[in-house]
Amino acid sequence: MRPAILLIISLLVTGSALAQQQFREEPPDFSRDTLLRLFAENPEREEVEPRFRHELGMIEFKTRNIRWRVGYLPFFLPLHGSVPWDHDQRWPDPFILTGTEIAHTSRTWRDRRAMSSELRRIDRKVRESAVVQVQPD
Repeated sequence: MRPAILLIISLLVTGSALAQQQFREEPPDFSRDTLLRLFAENPEREEVEPRFRHELGMIEFKTRNIRWRVGYLPFFLPLHGSVPWDHDQRWPDPFILTGTEIAHTSRTWRDRRAMSSELRRIDRKVRESAVVQVQPD
């Protein structure tokens, strides 16, 4: 056990010793021209966000602590379930949000098909019995 520990320590010491850089012959250049070339030609400036921005279908403006984004085209409609005053869809449906279809059996498909055909039959009967009379003024 002791020779293994000594071998590991010697490998670590020799590896770090080999990784050291050799000293250069010439001293580093700290002249004014070199320092200006290194630091003054490429000043790093922070990018400032514009206070007002306009894109297709959207206006974005920034006040003190709030960034307002106003979308005026229909593709900025809210996500499903994100409107709090829509009472029939109180919670967002993750299956609709991700586009996932729920697997169902052939029996479910037959039941849905039978229900839709029954609704079409009822609609036809109601349409036949409905009478619209227009009276001239």
